[in-house]
Amino acid sequence: MTKFNYKMIVLMFVISILLLYLIGCNKNEESSGEIKIFEINNTEEILGKKNEQDVQIKKHFMILNPPKDLKKLKEIIEKYSKEHPVDEEKKDIEGKNRIFDMSFYRESKELPRDWEPDEGYMNTDRLEHHKNDLIAYIVWSDAKPQKEYNVYDKNKEGQINKRMRFMEDQLLSDK
Repeated sequence: MTKFNYKMIVLMFVISILLLYLIGCNKNEESSGEIKIFEINNTEEILGKKNEQDVQIKKHFMILNPPKDLKKLKEIIEKYSKEHPVDEEKKDIEGKNRIFDMSFYRESKELPRDWEPDEGYMNTDRLEHHKNDLIAYIVWSDAKPQKEYNVYDKNKEGQINKRMRFMEDQLLSDK
């Protein structure tokens, strides 16, 4: 009888180890350290009136596992913007000066990867409430096609530890 109990205990232990191993193999991107960028759902904005000369196109993205090195962060968002050209997407807006604004946010407790804006009756949650997690943005226009890059190292509370500003590849400020 004790042999049977011993075998059951060993079998349960082996099954537990296998389950833990399988759970560990299914780690998400956060724990694997892979950098991933994707557009945040339902956040694109197109601002401008019919009779105005300018129209602003704002797109918002999440970066999972952003690098701490600000030059590396700039390179990553620069590569992403070249691989996903917003100005090519919005060719249908003709006859106006298009101003493009791409904002990049880090994942946080307040801004999880599946976050979407909430315009509920008693509660609103918009991206402007999450400026603490804004870590980079790119701005350019049809009139000024040179891209301006701003990248930030922020602490958990959103205070800026360091900021770098580039015009294309030229470093303009390093604070």
